[in-house]
Amino acid sequence: MIVDDQPMLGSVEAVGRALSAVEGREATVRAWAHLAPELAQDRARAVDRRPDRPLRGIVLGAKDVFDTGDMPTEYGSVIYRGHRPRADAAVVAQLQLAGAVCLGKTVTAEFAVVTPGPTTNPHRASHTPGGSSMGSAAAVATGMADLALGTQTAGSIIRPASFCGVYGYKPTFGSVSIAGLKLVAPSLDTVGFFGRSVAVIDRARVVVTGRMPAEAQEAPPCIGVYRTEHWDLLERDGRRALDAAALFARGAGAAVSEVSAPDGHLRLGEQQPKVMAYEASRALAWERVHHSAILSPALRDLLDWGSRIPASAYDEAKERGLVAARGHSQLFGGADVLLTPGVPGEAPEGLASTGDPRFARMWTLLGYPTLSVPGLTGASGLPIGVQLVGRPGDDARLLAVGAWLGRILDEAPPGTS
Repeated sequence: MIVDDQPMLGSVEAVGRALSAVEGREATVRAWAHLAPELAQDRARAVDRRPDRPLRGIVLGAKDVFDTGDMPTEYGSVIYRGHRPRADAAVVAQLQLAGAVCLGKTVTAEFAVVTPGPTTNPHRASHTPGGSSMGSAAAVATGMADLALGTQTAGSIIRPASFCGVYGYKPTFGSVSIAGLKLVAPSLDTVGFFGRSVAVIDRARVVVTGRMPAEAQEAPPCIGVYRTEHWDLLERDGRRALDAAALFARGAGAAVSEVSAPDGHLRLGEQQPKVMAYEASRALAWERVHHSAILSPALRDLLDWGSRIPASAYDEAKERGLVAARGHSQLFGGADVLLTPGVPGEAPEGLASTGDPRFARMWTLLGYPTLSVPGLTGASGLPIGVQLVGRPGDDARLLAVGAWLGRILDEAPPGTS
């Protein structure tokens, strides 16, 4: 089991700490679409009467695309202003049953697609926090939540985790229930988690999947460095971050080697937007038909494009992903995980865009588990995460290696990335 070095708090104390962080940071960060402090305090008292619950002492933020029966769920759209679902999404219910206390709903981009919400980067308010799970990443980064739910259809967990300097975990596709989630692209939509430690994320994974906890990585792992066909599009900071992570891992005893891209990976990331747009134009058909004027221009354009994609092109894009996904043995070879870029560089300035998702798209299409590991910074001091990729279904090993690498990067001299 991965052990968290943070002291365990009771639920009442944990909620109080989170609310203090809200008081100090929320006016600038704007991570929350809805806060329910009184409800959270009542739940915390009830949880503390049951100290055996595995997530006791964990304050949860739920991205506002997950249904909640006792809080508004607006999906980042004015179309659903004041909407009150009847029940909680499955993953929200599971986490709360295990003792996590939901403090509220975190800001999402419109329908978890492209148009940002008002959240700012907690390290520099003039820069994007990433998206679409911006509120969840920012809430965890500022201590307003210990654990937060996100979703990824392209790069919506890896990117904000990197920009906000926290761990962001996208599980193997299909391993966490999507019941009660507002779907955009059912072939891609994946429920994931943000945390300041891998230990907290793994505890949540165990609760929602019923699988065994990850074992601590005692021996240095085998890491394959996969630079991808987009290496030339990386900013200088992004290249330095990946090279620094590989260097520090090698210095700590890891076997680090370069991995070549299989033929089936050529331009594979370009297939994900086709699948996403095609499915989104159908998943959001009601909104597109009845509320087109209210949708953002960017979303409207995406849905219009998706409606024009021929079924044959959609089928071909999906098939390319399925064929490539089956080749993981060739891709990984003897490596436990792959180390690859997660973002081009530091968070871009401005709040009109959430940044470039291209370095996460392929892995979402393949359905492989991924983890953004924090600890490095760019030239201006903003965080840059590196992305670890695991074999499908090998999430426990991915998280174990991620915790190991996170410790190595934490111990690195400041400013060495």
